[in-house]
Amino acid sequence: MVMISASILVFMIIPIIVLLAFMPYYTRETVSFGVSVSEEMFHSEALRRLRKQFASISCGIYALILIACLIGLLSIGNTGFEWLIVGSITAIVIASLALNLTFHFKMKGIKATLPPAATGRQVVAIDTNFRRQKLVLSNRWFIIHAVITIISTVWIFQYYDQIPDAVPMKFDFQGSVINYADKSWGVVLLPNIMQVFMILIFMLINWSILNSKQQIDPGDPAGSSARNAIFRRRWSFFNTMAGLLLVLMFSLIQLNMIEQLNPELLLVISLAIPLVIVLGAVVLSFTTGQGGSRLKRDPNTPHSTHSANDDKYWKLGSVYFNPQDPALFVEKRFGVGWTINVASPLAWLFLAVPIVIALLTMLLV
Repeated sequence: MVMISASILVFMIIPIIVLLAFMPYYTRETVSFGVSVSEEMFHSEALRRLRKQFASISCGIYALILIACLIGLLSIGNTGFEWLIVGSITAIVIASLALNLTFHFKMKGIKATLPPAATGRQVVAIDTNFRRQKLVLSNRWFIIHAVITIISTVWIFQYYDQIPDAVPMKFDFQGSVINYADKSWGVVLLPNIMQVFMILIFMLINWSILNSKQQIDPGDPAGSSARNAIFRRRWSFFNTMAGLLLVLMFSLIQLNMIEQLNPELLLVISLAIPLVIVLGAVVLSFTTGQGGSRLKRDPNTPHSTHSANDDKYWKLGSVYFNPQDPALFVEKRFGVGWTINVASPLAWLFLAVPIVIALLTMLLV
């Protein structure tokens, strides 16, 4: 059974490693390690070597962390498997932050040695028709998620008396129950509470994708606008489908309280769904890139020498703080996706809402 645990650990960690180690390859071509550059500079030999160095060092460090976790698994067996997963992911995240900061400051040093012309002049382009396009799936699609949640809730109320007094909560990899909870409304409704929480979070993400600040390349305004629209639509679709998979997973967990499903099948599905979501994020990141930067573009379009030189608003290359910018959501500089303008008071509300919901969930159960 240790080999099964080891295989699960590898399949869970490797997509995260790939996502983090090759991050510089799917960011925008006007940003290098959180520092604004021209596309010409981005494709220079010096920055190519820097990206390769980052990927090589990252893969080496993450591989050592994974090997250490596998050795630990062989030593302690399945007893501490969950803690090994949490520990390995935590170590990888900490290493990633350290590497990002190291290469960010290295990139700032490189930029400081360049003549002013090499960094490009600041030009901002606005597409006034951008918001008229279909940029995301409508939040009405989450009605499907809500219907599934309602059906699961009604089902649990109807068959509450058939649920055993000791509710299985945790299984090992042989399908044996290793943890029970006393039956209560809080325990049996926990999956429904998590479903509501997930729906609200994914709807908020979808709304942020729609309303995030547009970023158009002045050298190719039409092409970059079209690529950015595709970028948003793809991530909106992924966000909606990921939410649906998680809602279905919680319904399956709740169904098991009544029907006592095959525990091995339940375990496989519970592990497969998060893995599919992570793999989907990896594939989407590499095929689309940040802002659609990896989508096919007109080969005759010259490299842009105009980059928004707003480095002063990006603290440590990843935290956006601009009191003059009314935008609440902006594209990340590291990786793919969106982040918030922490100078906006409303941003702190958006940060607080998930925390409050999580705390309320804990109190309810």
